[in-house]
Amino acid sequence: MKRLLYISIILTAASCKRDPLITYNIDDNVYFKYTITTNYYVDSTNFSFAYRDASVQDTILLVPLGVTGPPAATDRRCNIVVDPTSTAVAGTHYDLPEAVIHAGKVEDTLRLHLKRAVDLASGVKKLILRLQPNEFFNTQLQYRVVNNVARDSADVLTFSITMSDILDEGPYWNDSYAAFFGTFSLKKVRFIHDLLGMPLDFWSVYPDNQRRAAATYYASSTSRYLSDQAAQGNIIYDEDGAPMTMGAGYQ
Repeated sequence: MKRLLYISIILTAASCKRDPLITYNIDDNVYFKYTITTNYYVDSTNFSFAYRDASVQDTILLVPLGVTGPPAATDRRCNIVVDPTSTAVAGTHYDLPEAVIHAGKVEDTLRLHLKRAVDLASGVKKLILRLQPNEFFNTQLQYRVVNNVARDSADVLTFSITMSDILDEGPYWNDSYAAFFGTFSLKKVRFIHDLLGMPLDFWSVYPDNQRRAAATYYASSTSRYLSDQAAQGNIIYDEDGAPMTMGAGYQ
């Protein structure tokens, strides 16, 4: 069963940059155009099958590509190779299709096939993709800041995917979701899932305003339920043995 996984949903920024991409007036350069928001480039992401139903055995990860210069009248192939330091195995954890910038386009998409291998339940695997030059494209484009102030930057010629089948806090819990739900635990998120139907991939997406409103509902409703149960002498404990709590603003 294949499902499209749109890049915008599940993301992690090992390094990122808010500034616009510099093209140096060099035509026909190809780069990974993976962004969280407009012009906020990232060069890595996490993907966990643990957020998916057990029947889901594979998925398609959509990886955007961009090119400088004008569109061409014919299809142009991209040269994407797998870095030898990758721990993911071709055919077992992924299938890498040919990447093409189609005629008339300056942006296109690599449809990367990820597979739910058994060993992902016991550890992570990393797939590192690198763009290299060919007869259609250069790879001279470097991502840099516009001014001399030192900041993080994203390597737009490299893109890495960390795969697992382990339910964990993911890239956004500590910075974005802990304020609603407190410290991450499997017991807690499964409890909220059973109580209110919160999806088990809810915190795998960077929260926009709509998701923050939903998080407020889940956190406040769960907190009220925990308080009501405690008042009746039924204290619900978390997996560390302490009473289960939500974030500081929802207790």
